[in-house]
Amino acid sequence: MAETSNIALPIGTVVHQRYRITAIVGRGGLGTVYQVADVLYGRQNVYALKELIDQSQGARKQFELESQWLQSLDHNHIPKVREHFEWEQRLYLVMDYVDGENLEEKLAHAGGRPLPEQQVLTWILPVCDALHYLHTRMPPILHRDVKPANIIVTPAQHAVLVDLGIAKEHLPGAGQTATFVRKAGTEGYAPPEQYTVAGQTGPWSDVYGVGATLYQLLTGGVPPTAVERVALDKRLIPPRELNPGVSPHVSAAVLRALALRPVERFQSVRELAQALVNPAAAGYLGGTRASATPPLTPAPPSLPNQRATGQMPSPPGNARTPAAALRGPMTPADQPRSFPQPITGVGDGWGASIASARHAEARMAAGTGSGGLAPAGQQLRAAQARLADEGEERIRRRGPLRSPLVLGIAGACVAALLIGLTVAVLAATAPPDRSSPQAAVSGYFTALSARDYDRAWQYATASRNAPDAHDSFVGALRADDARFGHVRSATITHVDNSAASKVTVQVDVRRGDGSAATFTYILTLTQYDGNTWLIDNAATS
Repeated sequence: MAETSNIALPIGTVVHQRYRITAIVGRGGLGTVYQVADVLYGRQNVYALKELIDQSQGARKQFELESQWLQSLDHNHIPKVREHFEWEQRLYLVMDYVDGENLEEKLAHAGGRPLPEQQVLTWILPVCDALHYLHTRMPPILHRDVKPANIIVTPAQHAVLVDLGIAKEHLPGAGQTATFVRKAGTEGYAPPEQYTVAGQTGPWSDVYGVGATLYQLLTGGVPPTAVERVALDKRLIPPRELNPGVSPHVSAAVLRALALRPVERFQSVRELAQALVNPAAAGYLGGTRASATPPLTPAPPSLPNQRATGQMPSPPGNARTPAAALRGPMTPADQPRSFPQPITGVGDGWGASIASARHAEARMAAGTGSGGLAPAGQQLRAAQARLADEGEERIRRRGPLRSPLVLGIAGACVAALLIGLTVAVLAATAPPDRSSPQAAVSGYFTALSARDYDRAWQYATASRNAPDAHDSFVGALRADDARFGHVRSATITHVDNSAASKVTVQVDVRRGDGSAATFTYILTLTQYDGNTWLIDNAATS
């Protein structure tokens, strides 16, 4: 096979008889990343074209495998991979072009000063959702290079996780790319297990990357590298000491995410996300830092063939797990699009109730027993046995309302309430999905059915081109509800996408109370920035 050189193609070149190069986004030792326009289906369709010039057998095999994985992904906060092909002895991957600034650039524009915590969480929580989606694929996919430069925020404040296994990393301000060391990732953001051949990586490895990203955004500085912390015993200063504006529970969550030992970190990005919005999950109970124990929901156990089964290995040092940990990952059909919350403690075989678990923890902390401070597992089992023997006496003495069973039910209700509130907060702060005409139309009518007129406004072209029209837009929606009744349901019946960047969508909408009537709406939408669809107008036929 003829050798190829890393010479960028000229602007204007049409690749594969379809993609015209309009700009060079970045260059590196493995190839070039281009911005291209689709000349076959409309020049308004803008994509990123990633090139691999390495024609070795190993590189081609890895490229083919990763391309198949990436094309199967479908998540609102991950660029959609459209196709891959070979052209002129080079391999190419076509994916959605994400227009916006990455978080490293946003930090630079702020003069390196810490960014507001609430704004940071608004960007990071959707990224956690995207990572959890990757970790539960079949086979599981690890990003391995989570960092601010790999999170792009669009003008509509939509966070997108980029560079999924493309073997490149962005060098801000240089317009270049550098070879990405797949095992190690980027210093400062990579956990210690990615530096060693025997290191056992898993979802907890990406948790470290998210923690390092949060650390930089909230403090303005990259945390010490894992090598510096291990070899030089360099201290990791808590984010709150560097920025008093960081909430105590957020600072605690970041520190736990950056633990050097995998078993001491959150075992999934779901747990990390919950800790960022729930002080108790971060290890803060009544303002007091809880003990640094492994989470109550460990990772699934290691299996001989993790790629075939879709399971992730357990982190090193995690000796025994409860029966609930043997559950496999969610299937795509089970995966909710809103951010899921982990179940901790109640119902997972860790005791009959929250009260009994706290009692066991208190006994372990006090070091009771004939042998002093016994291993935590032995003390927990002994505490549970004592509670079982004394159960009837406790019920007689305390009454049925203070029994372990009733307390357990009450604890489960409280946990369910907290989870519900967390989901509601995440749903309220998540950017709207306008990645396709169908998504924009569905989101618009979903907002109307909830009478969330401000969210419905975000799907309208006027929100981008005429912000001053907000009040009149919301007033018109309220008037429609008063006249026809609020939206009960909406069903898309036809989509006409014959034009390149204009689409017409027909929707049957059921409105009103009691004897609800069905109206047929015709909506026109326009595409912006290559990946955002907004509604120009909506009229009944």
